[in-house]
Amino acid sequence: MASGIMENDWMFSGRSEVPWHGIGAVLDGVLTSREAIKAARLEWKVEQVPVFTSQNWAQPIPGFVANVRNDTKEVLGIVSDRYCVAQNREVFAFADTLIKTGREPCTYETAGSLWNGRRVFMLVNMPQGRIVGDDYQPYLCVSNAHDGSSSLQVFLTGIRVVCNNTLTAALHSAKRKIAIRHYSCMNQHKKEAIRTMGAASKYFHDLEVFASELAGKKVNIVKVLENLFPDSPSMSKRQLESNKEVREIIKTILRKKDDLQNFKGTAWGAYNAISDYRSNAQPRRRTATYADNKMAKFLDGDDIMNQAQKIITELAA
Repeated sequence: MASGIMENDWMFSGRSEVPWHGIGAVLDGVLTSREAIKAARLEWKVEQVPVFTSQNWAQPIPGFVANVRNDTKEVLGIVSDRYCVAQNREVFAFADTLIKTGREPCTYETAGSLWNGRRVFMLVNMPQGRIVGDDYQPYLCVSNAHDGSSSLQVFLTGIRVVCNNTLTAALHSAKRKIAIRHYSCMNQHKKEAIRTMGAASKYFHDLEVFASELAGKKVNIVKVLENLFPDSPSMSKRQLESNKEVREIIKTILRKKDDLQNFKGTAWGAYNAISDYRSNAQPRRRTATYADNKMAKFLDGDDIMNQAQKIITELAA
């Protein structure tokens, strides 16, 4: 797929920070959903129109419709005629319900679209928590696809504030990704929001437990990295050099980063050194899809971090 931020995409950030990819408006203060939709240029709607064959333009294809963005007339996806569109205003309405459902104040932080509106999202921040003595910022990312590729979903993630590391641990005891059923009824929205906030509360509680457990276990970072970025006879010289460089960078992060000095030799230190590298390292060459991949890792989870978590858990004692 082409680069995610396209000519008809826009984003905003609500923390006086440049939003994803450096594109969009930077706003201050708590936003209502109406303000958020306007700021992120998501006021457009999705219309469903018949799909025709190229051989016979008068004959629609039964069972399928095209999801079309009404302002640009771009086809966002071909879907079943049973597909129910969740309009952007409805998605934001659900986010409003999430914000009102929480025991403590939540706010919009970032919103926007990717691939000319095929995917829209908003980031809701929850009250800060503490994880192994450090502040961390929990987030709920509400995401919806207009191309039929996924349902309305909420992704849970956290950021260690001191180092800007992304925490997306895959926990057996709690789900990080929550599918949301499409409802227009506000009472159903409220029920789904209560369920979602309950799942979020459990995930972030279990994330804190997971961190504490790793902080109390020892692990050899060299063995972890040899398993995570292994050398193989089938690899090219360039691949071998790249793996070696990555291993050395992560070991240097663990050795020198101030926020990790109390966790040297621990499984939590190893996990965060790898997370720091994956969250903040700049590539040698920025490809056309670099920013999109970073966004996908943030929303959907990082496969490398999932592997790292598994290896660290298996090797920790």
